[in-house]
Amino acid sequence: IRDYCQEEQQVVEESQKPIHVFYDDDINEGLFLNRNWSEIVGDIVDTLPEQVYISLDIDGLDPALCPNTGTPVPGGLSFGQLDFLLRSVVRSGRKIVGFDLCEVSPGVGDWDANVGARVLYRLAVYTALSKGTLNWTNTK
Repeated sequence: IRDYCQEEQQVVEESQKPIHVFYDDDINEGLFLNRNWSEIVGDIVDTLPEQVYISLDIDGLDPALCPNTGTPVPGGLSFGQLDFLLRSVVRSGRKIVGFDLCEVSPGVGDWDANVGARVLYRLAVYTALSKGTLNWTNTK
């Protein structure tokens, strides 16, 4: 998370079930202090249940990848970081039971749609891999 409001913070604090939040500032500080992305992803994946539903807001990516989203905010994940995170969820043995992608907005040209389509493709492939309906050798 790199942009949130007081009400959202209150939901996290008052939840009866644990909500694990990974803040952009903390992630970047770790990277700047020589933690690698693999270690950070391991921390994230370790908080997940065995069955995972992925709800992905496209503006979680660097705004260069989705400049026409409704809420562009500096920072965010690169496409490669997102891909490694999704791949790590699958490699951990967790099952992706479903997914959604939101806030892909049209702009001039097809850049946002191209990135959105590639994210959806990765989500579909990793979901199939996690369920064993596709194997790693068929994904390159």
